[in-house]
Amino acid sequence: MNTVYRALGWLIFYAQLALFVQCILLASAVGILASPLLRALHRKPTTNWVCAHAMRILARYLLDVTVEVDGAEHLLRAKETPCVLVANHQSLLDTIWLAWVLPRNAVVVANMFISRIPVLGWFMRLGGNLFVKQGDRQSIKALFENSLRYLEFERTSIVMFPEGKRNPSETGSLLEFKKGAFYLAYCTHAPIIPVAVQCTYPLYSWADCRFRRGCVIRIRVLAPISTESLTEEDIPALIADTRNDIQKACISLSLAEARTKLF
Repeated sequence: MNTVYRALGWLIFYAQLALFVQCILLASAVGILASPLLRALHRKPTTNWVCAHAMRILARYLLDVTVEVDGAEHLLRAKETPCVLVANHQSLLDTIWLAWVLPRNAVVVANMFISRIPVLGWFMRLGGNLFVKQGDRQSIKALFENSLRYLEFERTSIVMFPEGKRNPSETGSLLEFKKGAFYLAYCTHAPIIPVAVQCTYPLYSWADCRFRRGCVIRIRVLAPISTESLTEEDIPALIADTRNDIQKACISLSLAEARTKLF
């Protein structure tokens, strides 16, 4: 009987995962179709915002996954000036919560391999998103130069994951933050908007074949951090403080999730 239950659990998981992938591809297709018009209007990064809203609808009605955003008012800063959004990076579910916080004029930094995925990679390129190959100095240099161009000349915000890679921690503990996003903000005087996402391990786990329907992803947008008066010597403290603030918020959100289950 246990074998039957396990087999059924695997079947449900892979069916839900296949539906999730279909949602990502459908949202990407919407972005691809919108891209020619937005390019003609010189609003290429808005392609990402259109795709994000398609993903919100698909996630809510097909996957039965929603997002609760605490501190959404802090995102208004990205309407006034280009910002660097930094967030913890956990799993495929990041494609869902990101759809709720992505500014209208913003691009995302992603791993180079994503650019080679059919449909999704095509959309990401058309949306002007940035790619980096980990450990490749030329790729990192190109990323920095393109990011400077977006922030300074194209007035476009950038979403970055300072952990540097996906971190599917069972406890929500963060990896050490890399300095790229913070050095970029220092060089351009762009405000930093920290975004904390609850530990999503209880909601999704590839290793445990778990994908919960009817779940809520809780995120908290923290107050923007000004970089106007920073010096280069201030960057290590900025990184440490931002990581600490995001970690505390992640723990708080996970505790809120646990209390919800109890009651």
